Amino acid sequence: MSEQTRRDLKMVGETTSAGGMFRNVRLVGESVMDGDVDCLKMGVTGELEVKGSLKAEELKATGECEIGGKLVAATVRGRGELKIGGSILSEHIKYTGNIQAGGDCEAGVLELEGAFAVAGLVSGEKVDVKLFGPCVAKEVGGASVKIKRSGASKLVNMFRPGNASLKAEQIEGDTLELEHTKASVVRGQRVTIGPGCEIGLVEYKDSLTVHKSSVVKESFKR
Repeated sequence: MSEQTRRDLKMVGETTSAGGMFRNVRLVGESVMDGDVDCLKMGVTGELEVKGSLKAEELKATGECEIGGKLVAATVRGRGELKIGGSILSEHIKYTGNIQAGGDCEAGVLELEGAFAVAGLVSGEKVDVKLFGPCVAKEVGGASVKIKRSGASKLVNMFRPGNASLKAEQIEGDTLELEHTKASVVRGQRVTIGPGCEIGLVEYKDSLTVHKSSVVKESFKR
């Protein structure tokens, strides 16, 4: 379908659409799209359920967005809850809230303040996560990986200690800065293990720094 034949779609209130190809999509309220959606821009305020996959140049969502298939979007921005049945593929994700994915989450740049549960790999050239809740992934990888608690979570976790943390089987990258992380294996060139970590094995090439409150069971320089 050519770009000229795409049409805009605007839905307000409790609405349902069959899905399809669109130019700009604006959804306010509770929206359900019964099939795959392919659009240039999508703006969501409220609740959205896409029963297929979503492809967009830009997704901006505030509220709860649930996609049964995969999400492919150049940019993803917003706040709230993002539930993806399959994988996420994006150039830039900047999100505040909770992200869930049944597959991988791959982004050129991933900036998240909140929590995530990813069944597969979380990866990007730059992965910057400010922990506000529990984060789980099979693997985390990137050129630069920074995992720290957000300022807001420090107050919350006075009452729920240890809730804002990352758990992964393996973390790999060039420059790694990890806090409140539990991992079996960490591999990197420059590795900084900050407070609250429990790591089984660290392999590093250039440097390793370990905070006094953290546990690294085994480490060696490659």
